[in-house]
Amino acid sequence: MAFTAFGAAPVWAAPAPDTPSAADERAAGAGAPQDAPGPRPSGSGADPSGGTASPPVADTADLRADAEVADFEQARSREYFAVLPESIPERRAEQAAELDGVDAVETVDAARMQVGGESTAVLGVDPSSFRNYAPEPSAESDDIWQGVAEGRIALSDDAGKQRGLDVGSEVELAGASGEVTREVWTHATSGVAGIDALISRDLAERLGFPRGNALIVSAPDADLWELEEGLTEVLGDEASLQPLAEDPEPRPADDSGRALGADVVENAIAAAESRIGVPYVWGGESMAEGGYDCSGLVQWAFGQAGVSVPRVTHDQWFAGERVDYADARRGDLVFWRNDPSAPDYISHVAIYLGDGRMLESPRTGLSVRTTDVRTRNMAGVVRVHG
Repeated sequence: MAFTAFGAAPVWAAPAPDTPSAADERAAGAGAPQDAPGPRPSGSGADPSGGTASPPVADTADLRADAEVADFEQARSREYFAVLPESIPERRAEQAAELDGVDAVETVDAARMQVGGESTAVLGVDPSSFRNYAPEPSAESDDIWQGVAEGRIALSDDAGKQRGLDVGSEVELAGASGEVTREVWTHATSGVAGIDALISRDLAERLGFPRGNALIVSAPDADLWELEEGLTEVLGDEASLQPLAEDPEPRPADDSGRALGADVVENAIAAAESRIGVPYVWGGESMAEGGYDCSGLVQWAFGQAGVSVPRVTHDQWFAGERVDYADARRGDLVFWRNDPSAPDYISHVAIYLGDGRMLESPRTGLSVRTTDVRTRNMAGVVRVHG
């Protein structure tokens, strides 16, 4: 069975779903019909005041309440995710917490394992403390964390919906120490790019995860590039570091690269256009998987033009210069925030073709296509630098 700690092969470079939850609308002539909302299972956490509802959960009547979960304390920002192949020594974790600008760190267990027969990046978490680092719609839901504490699995919104793993269904988890069947408790995105499932640390230990090999670092006032250097010094060169903050200060001009030439851009677009009609496949990044997800298509197309871009949408968001949509030109990347369980999370990407048109791999059931640009939930536009 496939089961690995992250470490040398960073989780954010591995296949991960990056499709819109409801991005296919043609509202105001902008796209295809929006998915109609289905019925919510019990315990969905609907917000009658009109705010963002917490993600739906399975039947709360099944909760035993035999695992104590602390109340939500405060929302903590997420600036970095650090992961090593093996357990992080306690002293190193303490040193990371003492770096300038760091408010707190959360120790988690990180590994890639089989979920429903597909390789999936999973975190083993302490529900009482990790909930403070989760996107607020999830963080505030007692039901979500009680279910995780009792041994159920929380899948990201994309992984659950695109793979047809419905809330309340059962799924097989295969780890280094065996296999178990668990209920899909909720579709709730973790807030860590590339991570598509959360389980309790107790269950992670049972399945053979490395113990305490990853950190979530909260440092809202830190200089992120100085923090990266500090984390590397404390954790060592084996540590894989992923920025999670939305808007870090740009790197120095001589370190950010330059916008791609027109010939390179056209080669990338031509490669992407050669895949029109190929099915969307969750986690797909080549024809070997039978198709592409949205960021997998972007990475592959630019790779054909000799340009290396990151694997998942969150990291592609940092792949160049931010520009206004009014100034977008061919080959720029357009991004959206469509994940209802994490409203601030970058969840979809497409390649801009000019004249209000774009090329995308939309979602399960649809194929790579060209369509009108959708402005609903648009996060922004990035001009890729090489």
